[in-house]
Amino acid sequence: MESNALHALFLNCQRVVIDSRQCQSGDLFFALQGQVDGNRFAGDALDRGAKYAVVDHEKWVVDDRYILVSNVLTALQDLACYHRQYLGIPILGLTGSNGKTTTKELVARVLSAIFRVYSTPGNYNNHIGVPLTLLGIPEQTEIAIVEMGAGAQGEIAELCAIARPDCGMITNIGKAHLEGFGGLEGVRKGKSELYQYLMAHNGLIFYNRDEPHLPDLVRDYLPSISYSAEGRDADMQYVLDQEDPRIQLHFQHAAGRIVGIHSSLYGVHNFKNIIAAVTIGRHFGVGDVLICEAIASYIPDNNRSQRIVSGTNTWVMDAYNANPTSMAMALRSLDRSEAEDKMAILGDMLELGQDAAREHQAIIDLLKALGSIEPVLVGQSFAGTDYPTNWPALQSATEVTDWLTQRDPQHTTILVKGSRGMALEKGVAPWISGTGTEPA
Repeated sequence: MESNALHALFLNCQRVVIDSRQCQSGDLFFALQGQVDGNRFAGDALDRGAKYAVVDHEKWVVDDRYILVSNVLTALQDLACYHRQYLGIPILGLTGSNGKTTTKELVARVLSAIFRVYSTPGNYNNHIGVPLTLLGIPEQTEIAIVEMGAGAQGEIAELCAIARPDCGMITNIGKAHLEGFGGLEGVRKGKSELYQYLMAHNGLIFYNRDEPHLPDLVRDYLPSISYSAEGRDADMQYVLDQEDPRIQLHFQHAAGRIVGIHSSLYGVHNFKNIIAAVTIGRHFGVGDVLICEAIASYIPDNNRSQRIVSGTNTWVMDAYNANPTSMAMALRSLDRSEAEDKMAILGDMLELGQDAAREHQAIIDLLKALGSIEPVLVGQSFAGTDYPTNWPALQSATEVTDWLTQRDPQHTTILVKGSRGMALEKGVAPWISGTGTEPA
């Protein structure tokens, strides 16, 4: 079936679903191939109320509710691209090694002050998530923000071909997914595919002149909008006034007026995310007062830079994910904080391939150099480093709760940082919630 015909059916459905167990009345089910043949679940999806089921093998077609295509994933992606063109709204593409999701949330909060905005839900940022994001955009939406993730070269280019962004931003280029990208140079090439797409289609580029690699990728391309917090020649200049316990910053309005912004975030890494959102908001005509209110109203959640006060301790929950760049930034921010007692519970950084040993040792060396942070290492990669013998090295998150109970930290600021697969939040949750066994 051609995309235009499938789109006509899609417009008469409630939503697109790829898990038959979640199907409800009026849904459009796509039988994607996974570990098992997704076509097998088409009947179940229809029994649960789906209006149509898209399959790619004729033997599963029982009646006209089954839509036969040559490949279900390709059909999903083509439909998403068709719907993106049907909507005809501006789309901001967003990628980067660190800060994608927080920046996305901040940009959405700022633009929502004057526009009807839709942004990537959760972490729907891959070859399946981006099409689902596009197909979830309501018709009344005025601007959409599409987060794009990648673990190898070529993937951002594929996502751009589907989403066709009009403008875009790379938050930064760092040491993330080194195994898939084949090293930092591979990351640079992979992430730069967003800018390459925009340049080929006369799209608008936003970029931070302070970030390594980005100015070289943009060079003298126009249209582009640059920003800086380090005094570099840029279209927008920002000043960080305070990063602990909350970020405060200001910029000077064209008329000479100083605009101050207060947030609920901490750390230089989030300062960069904030000024990205401010720059985009100002470009799209959001007023200064509304920008300030939007930034101030954003409260981080889902273990992304969450600051939680529990008893006498302050927890910095940043355990949603980690890579060498983001972990180093978080540790430096903790080191600069005014807290007297500082602890970092650090889980292994995954997907580093042959760079894993070197990058974990670099974090150990950074901790030694800082000297102000009490480390707690969790995982096999950290256990394999040359760390001081008096540092605790735990095997998994399940050991963290018991260790905290024995150590009983008080009046301490505690950073929790590790890759998603380490699930460190499970180890500290009992202690934060107060259900941990505290010594008498």
